[in-house]
Order: sequence, then structure tokens, then C-alpha cells
Amino acid sequence: MPPCRRGTSGYRGVRKRPSGAYYAEIRSGDVRLGLGTFETAHEAARAYDAAAWRLERPPSQMNFHDIYTREQAQAIAPPPRLITDLDRAEHRRQQRRLLITEQDERAMAEWRRRHPEDVANERAFWAERTARRHAERADGRRRKALGISQCDIIETGGKSIFTSDDEHWDDIWISTSDNTTEGDDEDDSE
Repeated sequence: MPPCRRGTSGYRGVRKRPSGAYYAEIRSGDVRLGLGTFETAHEAARAYDAAAWRLERPPSQMNFHDIYTREQAQAIAPPPRLITDLDRAEHRRQQRRLLITEQDERAMAEWRRRHPEDVANERAFWAERTARRHAERADGRRRKALGISQCDIIETGGKSIFTSDDEHWDDIWISTSDNTTEGDDEDDSE
């Protein structure tokens, strides 16, 4: 028996995409089951028939009549993916976000083309900020290394390069004064 002719693909539940591939789907009540995209209309029709067997459709609603059991139908095509209204709504939301992003990118490209001085100013700002941060980090590393070396000098009884009126003196004195306890002070006074 020839396949049931529907649409341009020639098979029930199969549509040809603009890309040349074939898309198969089957409806079950209010739910649409997307069966996937296939290279040939024949493969898509086989997937439709397998889904029809799973949904216990009568043989008259199938494209081919050479499948006689559900096991044969399951061996032909993978189980379909359920496409629900929630899936369609999510797809529409993602498409809107993509359109907004593409419009933003086009607008920014047009702005860069019309206002090259803004692009130069932005690059200069970020270069200056990056250089300033690198300098701050290098200064912080230098101060940390100096503080650690001064702590080592003080703990070993050597002389420090800091004087008592230097602001770093208080930091080093506080960090090294924690090494003494009250019991040590009492021993020294006796």
C-alpha cells in the first residue's frame, strides 16, 4: 500500500524544513511530540510510524504497513521528545532575548562607527585603570615584603629602618608585641 500523502513531503506527520532536512512530529490530544529532524523523508516517516505504534494508533494512520508489533516500532526509532506548551514558551523567551542581544550589538557597532573618539576614550580609561591597579598591587606586595622583613629584623634583635615617628612603626610594634605575655613582663620586673 502506498504511503498516505500529506503535504510536500508525501508522508503523514513529516514536514520539509527550509534547510532541506525533514522534521517529524505527532500529536496526541493537546500535546505535540517532536520526533526530531532527519536527512530523508523516509526516515522521518519511519519515526512517525514508531511513535504512532507507541501511542496505539490504528494501522490506517501510519505511513507504512510493514510494522506488526510494538517491539518492531521501538527498534526503528528512538522514543520521541515531548514538546509541551512550556517548552514552546521557553523557546519564544530565548528567541526574544537573542533578538534583544543582537539589536544591542548592532546598536553598539553603529555607535562605535559613528563615535570613534568614545572608543578611544574608553580604551584609555581602561588602560589607565589597569595600570593603576597593577601599580597598587605592586606597591602592596612591596609594603608587605618590607613589613615582613622588618618583623624578622625586630624579632631577631637587629636594628629597624623605621623610626618611632614613622606610621609603619605602630603596625610593626603591634604585630610583634603580641609575642610577649603578661607572665614574661612579671619575670622581667623581678
